[in-house]
Amino acid sequence: MEWHQAAEKDRVPIQEIPIASAARTGWAFVEGAGKRLDFFTEDPRWKSADWRRCKKKLLRLIRPRDWLVVAGSVPAGVRRGWWKSLFLSLKKRGVQILVDGKGPLLREGLQAGVEWAKANLEEAEGTMNRRGAERCLAAMQTRSRGRCRLLITRGSRGLVIKAGGITVSVPAPRIRVWDATGSGDVVTAALIHGIRQGWEIGKIAGFSAWAGSEQAARRDEVVRRLKKRGVLA
Repeated sequence: MEWHQAAEKDRVPIQEIPIASAARTGWAFVEGAGKRLDFFTEDPRWKSADWRRCKKKLLRLIRPRDWLVVAGSVPAGVRRGWWKSLFLSLKKRGVQILVDGKGPLLREGLQAGVEWAKANLEEAEGTMNRRGAERCLAAMQTRSRGRCRLLITRGSRGLVIKAGGITVSVPAPRIRVWDATGSGDVVTAALIHGIRQGWEIGKIAGFSAWAGSEQAARRDEVVRRLKKRGVLA
C-alpha cells in the first residue's frame, strides 16, 4: 500500500493491532475517471466474545497521548453503550480519539465527548435525522454537549468544521475526479497532521479539503505532492 510504504520511508511509527475475528473485505474495479464498481462481502456479525477481546486488546496496547482513529465499516452486533464505554475508558488514560462513521459509532462517540467526530453528509443526515450540514452540526453539538470538534465532508462542495464557537466552511478545489476511494481517510490524516503541527483551524480545514481532493484526482500522486509542499520529509 502506498501510504504504508511512504510512512515507513519517512519513519512514521505505525502500530498494527490485529483482531482475531472476521472482517468485511472489498474490491473495486476502476474503469475510468469517476467510473467504478464496488464489491463487498457482508458485514460480519461479531459475537460478545469478539467485542470483549477487541476492547481488552485496545486497552492494553494503546498508550497515553496516542491518537485512536475509528473509521469506516464496523462489525454488526455491538451492544448498546459499548463504544461509549470504550471511548470513556481510553479518554481517562489520555488517549485522543477521532470517530469517523455513522449510527451507534458516531452517536456514542459524541456522547463520550471524543476530541473529533467526523462524517460525510449522508452519514450525518442518517444518524442525526436532519437535513443539511448546518442542522446536522447543530444536532451533533447538542448531543456532545459542545465537547467535540466536528467535521462534515460534502463531496464536491468541500467540508465544514465546527470547533467551539468557530465554524469554517471550505469549498473543494475543482478537479477531475478519477477515484474518490480513500479521500475521506486522507482528509482525516490531513486533519490530524494539522492538529499535531498546531495549525489554526482555518489552515487545517483548507489543507484537509485540498488533500482529500488530491486523493480523488490522482491517487498515485498524493504522497509526491505532499512532499513537494513540505508536509512530508
